[in-house]
Amino acid sequence: MPILPRIRRTSCLFLLLTGLSWLGGCATPPVSTRDHPHASAARQRILGAAERLIGTPYVLGGESPGGVDCSGLVQYAYLQAGIRVPRTTTEQFRAGRPQRKVLPGDLLFFRTDATGAVSHVGIYAGKGRMIHASSGSGQVRKVDLNQRYWQRRLVGGATYLGGAGTPTVGRWPANAGPSG
Repeated sequence: MPILPRIRRTSCLFLLLTGLSWLGGCATPPVSTRDHPHASAARQRILGAAERLIGTPYVLGGESPGGVDCSGLVQYAYLQAGIRVPRTTTEQFRAGRPQRKVLPGDLLFFRTDATGAVSHVGIYAGKGRMIHASSGSGQVRKVDLNQRYWQRRLVGGATYLGGAGTPTVGRWPANAGPSG
């Protein structure tokens, strides 16, 4: 086939694909990364409550400033912002709306035991850090998520804040990670 018809065909195909992608963008509603003012205030209250619990003893089944486990920390901090969340890590995972990119105050879920099930939750604190109740250290801590331990075990993030609709239940992307 001569070169000129191939170039014309390629040019036409390129223009057609460009036009279709432009039109496809018109049908997609804009996505806002900004929170509703109430969600932003709730995030601040959640983080404030979690920060105040740093150093609190790890107590299996605990959900108060006297001692917390990982899901108890989440439940307590969210309750301080007026948000009820389920009690266990598994229930929190199932009820939250999955997020590819989390914001401060959102939840991060991990597989930390041999069962392969979601077994740990923490509150994303921003700047690549998380607040969680650590059974290993025996207290609530703020940790760096860039550690290999956390990166290898991360299942995904979820939110109970902002946006409309009911929480989604289902599988999460394995590569979900924090932002912000």
